[in-house]
Amino acid sequence: MTMTTTAGRLAAAAAVLASVSAGVGLFVDGFYRDVPFWAQQARATDVVTLFLGVPILLAGIWAAGRGSTVGRMAVMAGLLYLIYNYAIYSFSVAVNPLLVVYIATLALAVWSVALTIHANTMPKSGSDGLPRRTGAAVLIGVAAVFGLLWLSQIASAALTGVVPADIERAALPTNPIYALDLALFLPLCIVAAVGLYRRAPAAAEFALPMLIWLFLTSVGVVGAFVFAAAAGDEFPVVPGVLVAAIGVLTGGLALFGIIRGSRQGSPFPTLARSAVVG
Repeated sequence: MTMTTTAGRLAAAAAVLASVSAGVGLFVDGFYRDVPFWAQQARATDVVTLFLGVPILLAGIWAAGRGSTVGRMAVMAGLLYLIYNYAIYSFSVAVNPLLVVYIATLALAVWSVALTIHANTMPKSGSDGLPRRTGAAVLIGVAAVFGLLWLSQIASAALTGVVPADIERAALPTNPIYALDLALFLPLCIVAAVGLYRRAPAAAEFALPMLIWLFLTSVGVVGAFVFAAAAGDEFPVVPGVLVAAIGVLTGGLALFGIIRGSRQGSPFPTLARSAVVG
């Protein structure tokens, strides 16, 4: 996957804006105008954005500038993370002084990904170090679990007229995660899994980014549970353990793929060695 200079600059700008908005949301008390439950979700996302998502994106930009294929994979993962969360912020967080920043972050990340894919004329997979069968099984398994979960919630609400508890607590008309997951991100997990299993370079391009994305998303969900528990809610043990396990598994697979790829002489030594040393 090639990354043009313009795409890199857009990604860097998205990282800067995301840092600003996440910092404000996290450290300015009472900034969010949403109901407490939804504000807690947003602040948990801000933690992951500021301390994991943006650093991964910036490290990827730095490594990609030195010819690292896995650096470009990290950039893609970071951009997908920003697209996912800032789409939610742009559409489902109550209007606040940073709404334009949310929209700008979303736009920069989307156009950076679009330009990167457009420039991808001779793909070179950065997922070569991943175990094919295990990686594919994890990606498809996660997509199946959450796809069935969201579809069951939608079906139940449509048939009974009773909305899921989380939607009611967030005071939203619907859950934006339904559309993002079912229309875009879970299918992308499946595409990445099939490409990884079949060694199809163009599809396998997304295997490592989607594992990193799942790791970041899982940390954000667990963080939201923790924020809600700190505010007096009961910590959901079973979902919390499940999501944490997904985060550990996907994060571990991604790191394993980076380290293994470097030892096999894969074309991304820079970031891989950094991961080993750091």
